[in-house]
Amino acid sequence: MTAGMKKVFSKVGLIILILVIIVLGVRAILNYAIGRNLERCLSEARAEGLLIEASSLLPPCPGPENAALLWKEAESLLVFESEDKQLLPRVSDISDWKEFSPEEKTKLTATAGKNRKALDLMLEAAGRRCFQYAITKDPVPIQEMPNAVLLMQATRLLAADSIFKAESGQLDQAVEKMVKGLKFCRLYADSPSVMIYLIAMANTRLLAHNLNRVVSGRNLPEETARHLMELLDPEGWRTTMAMVFKREFSGFLVEYYRHVLAGKSLGGINEKPLERIYFWLTRPLLKAELIWVCRRQAATMEGITEPFFRNERARAGLLQDPKIPAAYRMARLLLPHLDTVILKEATLEAQLEAARTGLACKLFRQANGRYPETLAELVPGFLPKEPVDPFTGQPLVYKATNNGFIVYSLGSNLKDDGGRMSMMTQAVMDKDDDWAWQDNWH
Repeated sequence: MTAGMKKVFSKVGLIILILVIIVLGVRAILNYAIGRNLERCLSEARAEGLLIEASSLLPPCPGPENAALLWKEAESLLVFESEDKQLLPRVSDISDWKEFSPEEKTKLTATAGKNRKALDLMLEAAGRRCFQYAITKDPVPIQEMPNAVLLMQATRLLAADSIFKAESGQLDQAVEKMVKGLKFCRLYADSPSVMIYLIAMANTRLLAHNLNRVVSGRNLPEETARHLMELLDPEGWRTTMAMVFKREFSGFLVEYYRHVLAGKSLGGINEKPLERIYFWLTRPLLKAELIWVCRRQAATMEGITEPFFRNERARAGLLQDPKIPAAYRMARLLLPHLDTVILKEATLEAQLEAARTGLACKLFRQANGRYPETLAELVPGFLPKEPVDPFTGQPLVYKATNNGFIVYSLGSNLKDDGGRMSMMTQAVMDKDDDWAWQDNWH
C-alpha cells in the first residue's frame, strides 16, 4: 500500500471515528433529555391514576377462588368438529326467531353431550370469585391468555343447550345455566386484555338474547326474575372498561416498553447481538414513543365513563387517533381501538337495559294481569328508575298489546327500526339497527 493510500485510509478512518463519536454523543444527549421527560410523564400519569404498576394490575386471586383454573381444564376438554363449527354460529343469529330444525337440534344436542364435562366446569367456574388466566410474572404482552375462539364456541353451545332444556319443560335448569353463564362472562371481563373484555361483552350479549328466547311466553318465579335483573344490570360495565384500558396501557404498553428499554428479551426480540445494538441505539426513539403513548392515554381517558350519548368524542370517532407517527411502530401495533370498544360497550348496555326492562314487564304482568302502559309504571316496584337508551339519553322504545310486548334501544344509527336486530356473527362488528327484548311479539 502506497503512502498516499495510507493517508486516505487514515483520513477516512478519522472521519468515521468522528462521526461515530458525534452519533454516540447525540444519542447520549437525546437519551438523557428524553429519559427525563419520560420519567416526568410517567410520574404525572401515576399521580392522575392512569398508570398502574404491574404488581397491582389485578387483585390477589388464590387458586381455590380462581375460575381460570377450571376454565383451563375445560379448554383442554372441549372438542368441536368442523361440522360443529359450522352449526354453532346459528346460535348467534338474532335476526329472527326461527326454530332449530330437528337435524340441527340433534347435532347440537350431541355436541353438548360430548362436551358435557367441559360445560360443567365452565358453570362451576361461575361460582369462583375471580379470573386470572396468567399465573406467571411475565410482562403482559407474552402472558398466556384464554382461548377466545373456545370462549365463543362454548358460550354458544351453552345457549343452545339452555334453549333445548326450556323447550323440553326444564325451565329452571335452562335459566340456571344462563345465570351461571352470565356470571362467568362477568368474571373474565375483569381482564388486563381489551380483546378478552370484548369477548366477554359479546358473549354476554349472546346469552342475554338467548335468555329472551328461553323465557319468552313462560312465567318466571319473581325471585328468579329479580335475580336475573340484578345480573343484567349494566351498571359497572363502563367502570370495568376504564379499568381494562388502564391495565392494558400499564401492563401491555408500559411494561412492554420498559422491558425493551431495559435490553431484556421479550418474545424473541432483542436476543441477538445486532438486535441488542440496534435497540440500544434506538432507545431514545422508544422513550419518545412511550411519552407520546402516555400523553395520548391521558387525553383519551377523559370522560370515558360517561354514558355514550354524552361522550361526544367517542360518538364522533375521535378517540382513535389515525395520525400515529410512522416511526412509532409499536404504538401502531399495540394501541387498542378505543372508539370500537366504547361503541361495543354501549351496545352491551343497550341490550342489558332492554333485557332487564323486559323482565320487569313480565313481572308486572304476572302481578297485575296486564303489561304496563308505559315504562314509567315499572317505577319503583320493579325498576328503581325509568330505563334510558344509552345511545339517545331518552327512554327505551316500548310497545305492547294484550298478549305481548317489545322494548328496545335505537342503536348506534339513532333510528327506530321497529326493534329489528342484526345477525351477531362476531365479537367486534358494526351494527345499524336496534337492540330489543320481546315476549310474544312477532
